[in-house]
This record gives sequence, structure tokens and C-alpha cells, in this order.
Amino acid sequence: MADIDGTLTDMRRQVSTDAIAAIRSLPVPVVLASGNVICFMRAASKLIGASEAMIAETGGVIQVGYDAKPSVLADIEECRRAAALLLKEFPGLEQLDARYRMSELAFRRNVDLEKARALLAKYYPDLEIIDTKFALHLKHRSVNKGTGLVEVARLMGLRPEEFAAVGDSANDIHMFNAAGMGLAVGNATPEIKEAADYVAERPYGEGAAEALYWLARRL
Repeated sequence: MADIDGTLTDMRRQVSTDAIAAIRSLPVPVVLASGNVICFMRAASKLIGASEAMIAETGGVIQVGYDAKPSVLADIEECRRAAALLLKEFPGLEQLDARYRMSELAFRRNVDLEKARALLAKYYPDLEIIDTKFALHLKHRSVNKGTGLVEVARLMGLRPEEFAAVGDSANDIHMFNAAGMGLAVGNATPEIKEAADYVAERPYGEGAAEALYWLARRL
């Protein structure tokens, strides 16, 4: 299972051809997991050569099979109410991909994050804001990449611990905890590196390729 932004891509969101080659070389299916929307995930999975199973919106939406109907695991309406409150307090806050999102909302990183989190904790304690270094995600605490992995594994007839996870940032920690093995790229946060079974020397997609080839030698 692989994160995309900051793991398969660099900070410009350009995907590494080394990472693509590593994914395609593996003898097991690769599930992509991201905060991106499901239509993006379907296209990315096909172009990269990953499996037909995918986790979108930080675990809030999953799909197994390109022609299957996505499963939405969280209610976006509470996120919309919370977003209205945040936009009133922070009028410059800019939403991303709003028309395509089903379970969470995403924003540009142009707000005082701690103030936004404090406001959210006061009025919407069941929600949280995750900073992925690419965007801010307003989501339900009850769903994450780890819960998404558990559900995808069930639909694939597998156990979560049969998966290895590769990632870089805070929203990957639940995926690491649910999987049987965690692989961190060289640019990963200290929290992710601490939780990892293997830490790549190289950053971004080149580090993902390094980690995946390390994994392949142990399959």
C-alpha cells in the first residue's frame, strides 16, 4: 500500500518513474492510498500500474474494482458545517476539489493551523484537520488510511497485516499501524520514521523505489 504525494512524488507532485517501475515489478498488487479524490485515484492507479483497489480522501472513500461503486465511509455534511465556521473566521481559506469530495474537505495551507484546530475542537470535536504538507484535510476522526486499509483488505479477502505500507507524513501513521510492515521514504516526518520497519536513504519517489525493492527481496 503506497501513499502518493510526497512518497511517489516530489513536492511539485511529479511522480517518480523509478517508483512506477518498482511498483510494476512487484509480484503482489499495490493499493494506492491518498487524500486525493476518488476520480484522481482511479486515473492514477491505471497510469501508474497499481491495483484496482484504492483508498481516497484519507480513508473516507474506498473502491475495489475500477467499475465498482465507491464506498463512502464518512458523512461530509458535518465537515461542510465546520467549513462554514472556518471560512467565517478565516475568509481567505481556499477550498480544493470541493465538487468532487464525498467524505472530507480539503483546503490550501494558508491559515493559522493551530487556531483553526482550536476552533474545530470547540465546536466540532468529532472532526480534525490533518496537514499533509500539500493540503489541509478537514475530516472525521473515525476514518483514516488505517481504517481504509482494514476495509480494503476485507474486500480483497486479505488481512491488514498481510500488507506493507509506504509513506511520508502524519496521515500515513494509521496505515503503518494497521499494516504488517511500514516503509518510510527519506523525507518522511520523524513520527513516520520512528514507526517504520525500514527507512529509505533517498527521498520522495526514489526513496519509495528503494523501499519497494527492499521489500521485494523479502517476499
